[in-house]
Amino acid sequence: MRLIIFGGTFDPPHNGHVEILNSLKHYEDDRIIVLPNYLPPHKSANATSQDRLNMCRLAFPDYEISDYEINKGGKSYTYQTLQYFKDQYNLDQDSLLYVIGADSMRDLKTWNSPQKLAELATFYVIKRPHYQNTGQDIEEFKKLYGGKIILSDIIGQDISSTEIRLRNAFDSIDDFVPKDVAQYIKQNCLYNRYKVITDMYPKLNLPKKRIAHILSVALTALKLGYIYKADSESVILAALFHDIGKSLNLKKAYELGLNITHYTIELPAVCRHADFGAEIARKYFGIKDEDILNAIKYHTTARANMSLLEKIIFLADYIEPTRTTPGLEPIVQTAQYDIDKAVFMTIKKTMDYLTSQNFEITPAMKSAYEFYFKEITSGV
Repeated sequence: MRLIIFGGTFDPPHNGHVEILNSLKHYEDDRIIVLPNYLPPHKSANATSQDRLNMCRLAFPDYEISDYEINKGGKSYTYQTLQYFKDQYNLDQDSLLYVIGADSMRDLKTWNSPQKLAELATFYVIKRPHYQNTGQDIEEFKKLYGGKIILSDIIGQDISSTEIRLRNAFDSIDDFVPKDVAQYIKQNCLYNRYKVITDMYPKLNLPKKRIAHILSVALTALKLGYIYKADSESVILAALFHDIGKSLNLKKAYELGLNITHYTIELPAVCRHADFGAEIARKYFGIKDEDILNAIKYHTTARANMSLLEKIIFLADYIEPTRTTPGLEPIVQTAQYDIDKAVFMTIKKTMDYLTSQNFEITPAMKSAYEFYFKEITSGV
């Protein structure tokens, strides 16, 4: 018998998890268990362990769900779990398989006791979109610790639990999680952290098309964040606020008590909403992280020497899939491997358009153009 463990936070379980489990090649006498953890060492969970256990039972009704890590409590170190199942069922490395995604494979060397991990089980790695170096990650791990690692032919869906939690704020999870899981999330009011922000959109007169754009920017920014290892929470917050002031004018901004500076007033009217958004985030939602506030503030004009988060939001706003601007595909492709070059291409395309229409180009965008032109040509 082989024991195949599909572990994870499952916060929440989604259709991508279900598809992976159903696609696993296994023998008739293999035993497959789904193992939600109690306290993931590398990140925090949003739902309680009991809620995640309940949702796993709803998402995977045809599989055995183990409550081992949840009953054990404390941080859920995988090497301890593998040791437990190895001893419990007298398994060797070939008969104990642990399924992980390509994102986890990238970070496996940072897990607790990687040498023990390499010795206890065979790791079965599922490919994921936006993770292009999985083969290299496997070789690097094996050079350091040895072990048996199988790269599956299965490519997981382009979806994550983080995206589900984001989508829940837009009431758009039904197509991405099993029906019973969607119902459980609604009945138990889970993952409502971002709804306090999206609930304000109608009060600020944002039309449905603009709200759809914000969701699309947030999803695009998250995917860029996965590539460049940006903090997902900061990415989501900056994206959710970037256009929240889009329907405001100066009069309404003053009525809301926003701190309007001369810099804001001197901006072209079409750019002021970025400053309004940063001020709404600061005044009404207590956002103090200057990196998040700057990502909101400069998402239309850009500026020289932007942080990674600023570049991600600036790019995502321009290339998100609901945009119909011609000629975006080269920027979309470049953004997958060279974010500075993609930023420069976006600035240049924007400036070419503004010039052709005799529109004003802000000093911030001019300085951004000069900065990123030097950045991408200095290495040539």
